[in-house]
Amino acid sequence: MSATVAIVIEGVMAREVGEGVIPQGQRLYWGLMEAYKVALITDRTDIEPVQHWLRVNGFNKHPYLIPVQPTDPEDLGERRMRQISRLRQAGCNVELLVEPDPEIAAHVMASGVGVLNYLHPNYSNPRFRPDYRETVTPWSALVDEVERQRALREEDPRPHMEVL
Repeated sequence: MSATVAIVIEGVMAREVGEGVIPQGQRLYWGLMEAYKVALITDRTDIEPVQHWLRVNGFNKHPYLIPVQPTDPEDLGERRMRQISRLRQAGCNVELLVEPDPEIAAHVMASGVGVLNYLHPNYSNPRFRPDYRETVTPWSALVDEVERQRALREEDPRPHMEVL
């Protein structure tokens, strides 16, 4: 059984926004072909548009495309493990997953699969960044900040100074 690498299309090969190709992901796809059997994983359920995108962009040497199934769990880490399990059931020895989401990567790695966490500042989902703040600033905090700045302006003598 030859070694298989599973690459997630969205965020590694395809931009999160739009339909563009990520050049580094494209090179990764072709480079990994030298040492692995490459299988692709998509976070979409409708694979016809995905297959079309792959054909148009020249990604045509992978034997497997694993979409999300309606019965897959909502938990993204568990869903990814289910997709890897489907590859294994098809006879693939999955040694490596190329994954753009750090949380999913951590879950998969904890399950015993090697992971290459692919992050590129121009193409990754902002929530994958370590400096991302998940919570929305409460309205009351925004109002408090406006009031604080208004009070500072009132105390500032510069706007009231005469100009010579």
